[in-house]
Amino acid sequence: MAKVDSLDLGHPIIEQLNDIYWLPFDALPIHHYDLGEWHLSFNGKLEIQTYGVYNYTPYNTPINAEESYPRFSDGRSLWDNKSPYIWFEFHPINVGCSVDVGPNDTWIVGTACFEIRVIQIREPSKSGVFDLSDHNQLKQFIFNKHKDNLGHFLDSGFNYVFSAWSIEEIKEYKLKGRNWYEIIDGNRSLNWRFNFYTNLSDKHLLHIAYTPDQFWPPFHIPSEKALRISKSPLWDFMDNLEITKMEKGSEVVTGTIERETTSSWGEDTEDLSGW
Repeated sequence: MAKVDSLDLGHPIIEQLNDIYWLPFDALPIHHYDLGEWHLSFNGKLEIQTYGVYNYTPYNTPINAEESYPRFSDGRSLWDNKSPYIWFEFHPINVGCSVDVGPNDTWIVGTACFEIRVIQIREPSKSGVFDLSDHNQLKQFIFNKHKDNLGHFLDSGFNYVFSAWSIEEIKEYKLKGRNWYEIIDGNRSLNWRFNFYTNLSDKHLLHIAYTPDQFWPPFHIPSEKALRISKSPLWDFMDNLEITKMEKGSEVVTGTIERETTSSWGEDTEDLSGW
């Protein structure tokens, strides 16, 4: 149970905790997507934006069709003919995290935020990559992507952004029989982001971007223990993520299935941070 007797508000709260509460993902709605060759499902409450224009992914979206990838969003161009890759996004998912303090109080730790994308690389002359099913080329693409993003932000005067400085910083995981690759980036004055990638084909990646929003104060460097605790909702989300290869001629039910919520915050919360 995520509980402490008291908190010292003069120090980062995350550094004083051994675990946190969140509503388990297996108690949240499940969303089924037909991506053509793949069936993707994940759990969580979809965040519906109430402002701006967003092109979130329909439940039936073939990843091999370029028209599946919106070119404009909210009046701005997302990519052009020179872009090394294109992408589409699913609705983001946010889950509140908390800890019980003393006999009667609950303290909000922060929000576990998830962004989910499918990325398609362009021809090798633009992406520099020929085959994302190749372990080394996949890692090189991930590193180049984040290095280019970092350079863009630094050139624009955002001096507190960071990302991996070498390809060796990319961590590898084996989750439910699938290879995943993690690279960390973010803004030291705001939040860190843990980016997980797995290939769907030689030209397609699934990208899960996890941000433990406001889990620690600006410019704080979290301890290994704090990082482990802050990533607990991530492992729960990944444990409920399903990526299934579709056999030719098969059909899949798409849409959102609501769950009958029987759990409350803190009940049946499984710590999967040991993955």
